[in-house]
Amino acid sequence: MHKPGRKKLLYIVNSSNYFLSHRSDIALSAKEQGFQIFVASPNDDEKKKLEQKGFIHQEISLSRSGKQVFKELKTLLNIFKVIKRIKPDLVHLITIKPVIYGGIVTSLLKVKGAVLAVPGLGYSYIATGIRASIFRLFLAILYKMAFRKNNIKVVFQNEEDKKIISKASGLNKNKIALIKGSGVDLDKYSFKPIPKGRPIISMASRLQKDKGVTEYYEAAKILKEKGVEADFYFIGSLDSNYANEIEKKELMEWKKSNVVNFLGYRDDINMLFHKSTIIVLPSYREGFPKVLQEAAASGRPVITSDVPGCRDAVKNGLTGFLINPRDSKVLAEKILFLLGNKSLLKKMGAEARKLAEREFSSNKVVKEHLKIYKDLLK
Repeated sequence: MHKPGRKKLLYIVNSSNYFLSHRSDIALSAKEQGFQIFVASPNDDEKKKLEQKGFIHQEISLSRSGKQVFKELKTLLNIFKVIKRIKPDLVHLITIKPVIYGGIVTSLLKVKGAVLAVPGLGYSYIATGIRASIFRLFLAILYKMAFRKNNIKVVFQNEEDKKIISKASGLNKNKIALIKGSGVDLDKYSFKPIPKGRPIISMASRLQKDKGVTEYYEAAKILKEKGVEADFYFIGSLDSNYANEIEKKELMEWKKSNVVNFLGYRDDINMLFHKSTIIVLPSYREGFPKVLQEAAASGRPVITSDVPGCRDAVKNGLTGFLINPRDSKVLAEKILFLLGNKSLLKKMGAEARKLAEREFSSNKVVKEHLKIYKDLLK
């Protein structure tokens, strides 16, 4: 299984599915450069796809919500064991728990180099109140421990997240890299003119409250009640492993109302975007949403929240609109405005594609990561 002489690169991530959609291009390019690739993630349906790409899967126990101390200790121990067993030359830690636990373990086990990718700050930085503030202080201490090792690069996806975490953890500037998201395959998400006929408005994300799913549903309801002739698609599935999920009961009521067509998890998002007129993402906070990059590459105007992550993926008034989060009325107004302005729709779609070609190419993101790997192994 372990080929002598080849450098070992271990990715640790909270979901194989996320790894395949957001990081496999980087891993495949690293493999072409001679790395032996290991992916440690919880066991799920996607394990076979990882192995088909020539990656060696390692099972770890990892829940995305962090409410049970024993489960957290088990995750930490699992990460410790997998790093000790594989003895990687380089680890690439993706998402908050792998970053924190893996960061602490790599400094203990003296791994040569580590990339710590923080793709958004998650629910802990959206929640308000005393408990959330205390939890953020606790997180800052853990980040400080995770970033202690010298030979690391901490990759942020947007300026705000970078500022918040580096200030809270006292992170050294030399250890920081800013890479806007995971990029998009510009051939797969090719430019297509906006289709004629009955408009389709699409939202693609996990079914979580803080993605703005409720606001999307309410905006669709407002427009349907006004007699607007359009279809509303939601692409994505329930996320039962997340602190702020949508209640199943509420989802059943939404489905019954036929206001939004819930399509569930799909792997043909490019085709669905080509059928769509407008893409929306009324999220409360993001890292750098891949879905907005995919929408831009497809030549679709976007309506999204003026919050960290989302605002970095849109040129307001040029490729789409930025609106206040948690405001379904304004979301409905902007959708209606765009539907009534065919020439603006067309212009924004063309500008969105130009933006994607300039800034969102996955080739660019892959090159930036491979350079970091090379520098850490020097």
